[in-house]
Amino acid sequence: MRYRDLTIEPFGDAGSLVIACDVSAGIGSKPADTVTVSPDVTAGFALRVPLMELFCFGAQPISVIDTIGNEMKPTGELMIAGLTRELKRAGLSAAMLNGSTEDNMPTTTTSIGVTVVGKTTRSLVGLNHHQPMSVYRLGEPLVGDAVKQHFIDLFSYDIIQKLRADSAVIDMLPVGSKGIAFEIGQLAATHYLTIENQELLNSAFMTQSAGPATVVLIGVDPINRQSFERRFPQVTYLLDLN
Repeated sequence: MRYRDLTIEPFGDAGSLVIACDVSAGIGSKPADTVTVSPDVTAGFALRVPLMELFCFGAQPISVIDTIGNEMKPTGELMIAGLTRELKRAGLSAAMLNGSTEDNMPTTTTSIGVTVVGKTTRSLVGLNHHQPMSVYRLGEPLVGDAVKQHFIDLFSYDIIQKLRADSAVIDMLPVGSKGIAFEIGQLAATHYLTIENQELLNSAFMTQSAGPATVVLIGVDPINRQSFERRFPQVTYLLDLN
């Protein structure tokens, strides 16, 4: 089944496989790239997006497949090093990594696709249930060179897993190229809710790209807002969905 940007495949009473993917192109060190950065950084951010999607859903990654649209030496080797480093940041083993490179044709731009498979025992019943929530954001929307400039400020996988495990949290959703406003609309649609203060979604801040998941939205039970804010002072309140 399709659930937002995820593919979910139940397998009996044992749980479900959850699949997420992302792609990056034109970001690297080749002549025709738009943003210049080392390929290992490109690969790390390409992996960050599907990892965030799985962690926000509550799935544990078990396999990572990279499809590198460049030669193995040197670009592919650098990308694999970046993927390995990102897995370590997420507390995961590089043993789950596999993939392929393009060694038949010369390339002038850097590209990589990443697919991550996870597993979860989370019940799929009631995923779309109606439950009002207060929406918070973690992080700032960044893309391109801005990501390079604020790399040290990006939130960790650890905080995402702590948020997902918190009893006040109803739902979580990473934000990418479509921006905060679009993903708030996804939260509302998923839970059959109405967006309060719709005009807040029209600002440039709310519509700009958040690149490689530099923002995560957190839907919180309104009754538990105060205690949630005490536990996670780094989040910012946005609006309510009713």
